[in-house]
Amino acid sequence: MKTVAMIGGLTGVFFSLFAMLFALVDDSYTLGNFGLLGVLGGIIGIIASFQLYKNKFSPFLLLIAILLGFYGIFYLFLIPAILMAIPMIYQFIRLTREGKVP
Repeated sequence: MKTVAMIGGLTGVFFSLFAMLFALVDDSYTLGNFGLLGVLGGIIGIIASFQLYKNKFSPFLLLIAILLGFYGIFYLFLIPAILMAIPMIYQFIRLTREGKVP
C-alpha cells in the first residue's frame, strides 16, 4: 500500500507540472496557476506514503492531498487520486478495527 500511495503522489506531481506546462492561456486563473496546488497535493501524498504505517494521521494527510489535487487540476488528478484513495481507505479501515482513530 505504501508503494501505491507513493506512485499516486509522484503521478500527481507529474500531472500537475504537465498541466501547468501546457496551460493554454497564461493570464487566466485556470490550470496554469492552480496547478501548484496539485503539486503541493502530490508532495503531501508522497510524505503521507512514507508515514503510512508509522503515523495514525497519514490517512487524513492522503485525504488532504486528494482534495488539494482535485481543487488544483480537477479531472487530470483522477488517476493519482484513485491511487492515493486505495491506501487511504485501507489504512482508515485498519485503524478503526484497532480502535486507534484520532
